Amino acid sequence: MRKSKTKKSFKLVKVKIGSVKDFFDSAKKTMRAADQGKSLPKRCAILTFVDPSEMLHFLSASKIKLINNIRKHPDSITNIAKAINRPRSAVRRDIHEMESVGIVKTHEETNPTGHGKHKIVELVASTLKLEAYI
Repeated sequence: MRKSKTKKSFKLVKVKIGSVKDFFDSAKKTMRAADQGKSLPKRCAILTFVDPSEMLHFLSASKIKLINNIRKHPDSITNIAKAINRPRSAVRRDIHEMESVGIVKTHEETNPTGHGKHKIVELVASTLKLEAYI
């Protein structure tokens, strides 16, 4: 039997633009607070893009529509594709990309008939927050 890969669920995923230096500064600040025994802020997943155009590509209008649909009704890739009227292959590609960075997760469920299984896609976090710095 294959061991399933499970990722920790968060209530919030922050999507922002930042530099590698910003990442290490934040990590250093958190580690210093932990070393000093201070309480750490609540954890959330942070997805940081160095290039704003990468963020715009990653969070295109079609992906935002996909995220909103999954938030309302986690379902199989086929059913999600039908609901948003997009080709299954395109939805599968977008879900795979979002799963690789931790925005969505998939798990297998047994079919209602009891025969076979299908994958269900759901959001990792209930909230997706975009942070903009100008």
